[in-house]
Amino acid sequence: RYLLLNAHFDSAVTSPGAGDDGTMTVVMLEVLRQISKYDLPLQHGLIFLFNGCEENMMQGAHGFVTGHPLAANVSAFINLDVAANGGREIMFQSGPDFPFLMNYYQRYAKRPYANSLGEEVFQLGLVPSFTDFETLSQVGNWPGMDFALASYGYLYHTKYDAFETISESTLQHIGDNLLPLTIGLAQAEELLDVERYREDSPTFFDFMHLFKITYKRAVAYAVNCTVGIVGLGLIVGTVVMMVRMEGANLGQILMECGLSLIVQTTSIVVGAGVSLVVAVIVDAVGRSMSWFTSTWLLFGLYFVPFIACLVLGPWLYIIFRSVDFLNSQGRVLLFLHAQCFIYIALLLTFTIGGIRSAYLLLFPIIFHSLTTIVNMAIKFKLNFWIYVHLTGQLIPLIYFCSLTTTVFAVFIPMTGRGDPTANPDLMMALFSVLMSLFLVGLSAPLIVLLPKIRYFFIVAGLLFVTTIVVMFTSVGFPFREATTPQRYYIFHQERNFYAYDGSLRDSGANFFLYPMDRHTPDLLFEEVPIWKQRSAPVEELCDKELYCGFPFYINRYHRQRQQSYWMSAQSRPHFPVPVSFRQISKQDITSTVRRFRFTIAGPNLMGLYISPLRGNDLIGWTFSESVPPSGVPWNGQSVHYVNLLQAKSRAPWEFFLDIESPTGLKDGPMVVISLAAHYMFHEEQHVEEFKNLTQQMPAYMNTVAYPSYLENREF
Repeated sequence: RYLLLNAHFDSAVTSPGAGDDGTMTVVMLEVLRQISKYDLPLQHGLIFLFNGCEENMMQGAHGFVTGHPLAANVSAFINLDVAANGGREIMFQSGPDFPFLMNYYQRYAKRPYANSLGEEVFQLGLVPSFTDFETLSQVGNWPGMDFALASYGYLYHTKYDAFETISESTLQHIGDNLLPLTIGLAQAEELLDVERYREDSPTFFDFMHLFKITYKRAVAYAVNCTVGIVGLGLIVGTVVMMVRMEGANLGQILMECGLSLIVQTTSIVVGAGVSLVVAVIVDAVGRSMSWFTSTWLLFGLYFVPFIACLVLGPWLYIIFRSVDFLNSQGRVLLFLHAQCFIYIALLLTFTIGGIRSAYLLLFPIIFHSLTTIVNMAIKFKLNFWIYVHLTGQLIPLIYFCSLTTTVFAVFIPMTGRGDPTANPDLMMALFSVLMSLFLVGLSAPLIVLLPKIRYFFIVAGLLFVTTIVVMFTSVGFPFREATTPQRYYIFHQERNFYAYDGSLRDSGANFFLYPMDRHTPDLLFEEVPIWKQRSAPVEELCDKELYCGFPFYINRYHRQRQQSYWMSAQSRPHFPVPVSFRQISKQDITSTVRRFRFTIAGPNLMGLYISPLRGNDLIGWTFSESVPPSGVPWNGQSVHYVNLLQAKSRAPWEFFLDIESPTGLKDGPMVVISLAAHYMFHEEQHVEEFKNLTQQMPAYMNTVAYPSYLENREF
């Protein structure tokens, strides 16, 4: 049996690829060198797969899985990829459903960096990225682990992803973990028959990258329920102590507990609402992503309002509702217990729902419970119990500070290559609220006990106002050259449309702008006025022509048609490799099915958009045994996309399409086909008009620019 180590050596267009994925390629080579130096008693063979074409829909890994003779004997794999240029590698997917892999990672990795939260977030599709892991796992049906650098990925897929941006410490850290893990798995008995070890995915997390904890789902249920029940029991015990010590009746204390829970919950909801409203306003005034480079602005924008509301609710309640049977410290204690009760309710709910990330709630509950036990022993001695409580919050605070740093380091750069229709400040506000709740949820109510609490609100207000002012300065401008660039994709295109009789019905050249962030195209309109003066939204053409009549690089570009722009060009692009697209033959197979044969030739990367006209269906083709479901329909017609890629070979593609007309074959068009061809590697042959346009882009914009061609025909 074999353990497969996988990394890809190709890079995104115009990017040197030192990070993605040169980093992991180098580490794999060093692991290979180290292992080959010694006569190690490995029980299983090792396959070091350096594959290409990962950046084009993971075709390299797919080719190995489906076509290489060694693939039949692979038992497990380690995938190594990159979405950033530094930091530690995160193990953000494993299995699925093979917890023995996590046990080996826990045993052999010197400095583990993994948690169930990251795995569940990735599997929910919240991270706009794909790796070879999906291909190796789903097509190969192999269990594996997916590692990636993901922190501060501002330079990912840009021209700045160069050797100089990779630190030796990053390479050393990856190697220190990967080498012993590889040796350990190469001796694993489980690889002889991995199916015997299929179980539910475990809960796992590391603590400050010092050690890792892994436990099975059944253990998670037991632990979470036990911790929740114990936490509830301690809250009840505290209430009983209050009744005995304060001389109040049980009804009064229970009423106060209920009201405290309502106030605490309301404070959380209001605080979250305020932060989200701020995010909407910030976006409305055109200052979204002010934290993209100056990440510290997030604290004043979204952390401070939420924390202020967490304090404001209990403070107002204590001021306006007098209680003679509890002192102020006793009332604050009830707010702390109310917050713990909220954590417990969430813990039990998530546990029942099978959400493994519920482990996060264990930290505040366990340490609050421990300090509650101590404080019950000392009978909540005035003032002293507060120090005991705060001491117990240190470890959760340290853990959640680390987690907060990781969350923002991963997700902030992703907003620069996300959905331009979505307000990224809403996501940052939501993350800020969640992290604040973990960081200070069990300490914020104590601020109410400050003798001059008004100074807290004054400071919070000043921080918020100062942040708003700074946001409108150059500090709040999202992008910087070479460190936090804005991304643009601009294509110089020629488009030719042919009628059914073969006559040219429309032809022209244009420039096409594909959006990548919330500030596209606003900043471009300011910096390069010709775009504002001459461009028009792509969506205006989408009803007239198949997929708007533009040669999209891949079919998902069509999703951003509402935010994409185009303008006419005076010069047509130069194509070093001409495109040939012609019908070879057509044959009526049955009374309702007609087979069309075609041949096409052109550059190494092309795409086909195939749309049967209404009343017709695509029921068969060369590319697979069955026709996959349609992509986004066009004018009520199905649309099928085929990605065509060649390396050294330039042989013409030949293929057939079987089109069915259920009511019987007739003369006339049955299908419309758009052929898109992309010329990524001939920058020196760009025409002057295209060069002049791209040279107007400011330094903080990273521009990917190349020509493309569209030929649209009816058959």
